[in-house]
Amino acid sequence: MAHVHGAAGAAEMSKHIANAGAAEAMERSMEGMMMKHMMGEGMGGMMSPGMRMAKGAAATGAVVSASSSAGRSFLGRLLTHPLVLLGIGVAVGYSIHKYRKDIISAANRAAEKSKDFVLQQRENLEDIVAESRESKD
Repeated sequence: MAHVHGAAGAAEMSKHIANAGAAEAMERSMEGMMMKHMMGEGMGGMMSPGMRMAKGAAATGAVVSASSSAGRSFLGRLLTHPLVLLGIGVAVGYSIHKYRKDIISAANRAAEKSKDFVLQQRENLEDIVAESRESKD
């Protein structure tokens, strides 16, 4: 398929293979959980607790990996779609334009506070230097 459709086709094929593998892993984990349930009750609970925990952890890991890989590819595709990016840009631009006066005033207040802070620190440093000179004399 890669020779016909190029690199994009090969990437798409690998995604389909990965999703099929995730679905197969989920099916196997579900079968494993059913077998665990049947073995635990059918054989009178002859499985050791460690064996039960290991099978449960493996099943949980398979389900989590299958769901996270499928969700990541969908969300990644959605967020990198050009129309979604354009919409986000328009929304951010509109918000900045609408609240531009508030943003400018907040930036000016922050600049004034930073100037006051620098002046206070300079005064504190001068006081410390003057005290150290007095203690030496």
